[in-house]
Amino acid sequence: MRLSELLNAQAITTRLRARTKREAIAELVELLENAHGVQSQGEVLMRVLHREEGQTTGIGNGIAIPHGKARALNRMVAACGVSQQGVDYDSIDGDPVTLFVLLAAPESVGSLQVKVLANISRVLKEETVRAALREAANPEAFLAALRAAEAVHIPS
Repeated sequence: MRLSELLNAQAITTRLRARTKREAIAELVELLENAHGVQSQGEVLMRVLHREEGQTTGIGNGIAIPHGKARALNRMVAACGVSQQGVDYDSIDGDPVTLFVLLAAPESVGSLQVKVLANISRVLKEETVRAALREAANPEAFLAALRAAEAVHIPS
């Protein structure tokens, strides 16, 4: 499964306002819930923040992939954000994060979440892809750039 299949244009912002890690996660969870019609009463936010306490999801190269599982979800969904100024995220390389992918899944998701995370990592390891996503003028352009990158980097 590809990240683009878990997104819609309403689940993407190219102008993330957050200045801190917690603000970034909260902004992305709100975006995700609004875009996908999810009403978790705070469960998704709590689960993602709890997951983050164990180990940072700031994987380096300006990327963070916060994720969590929640009972309130009946399918896997995602939201993406670009921070123009960068967010101090306790990333493994110490650099600020500019590109965020929030992944939320039902508790019963099993190995599919691991496959999606692997596909996200495969696509985002390319600097040209990261640059195209960071430079996207709007959510539609972000989604188009993501789909083009997935077509190249993820086998059908």
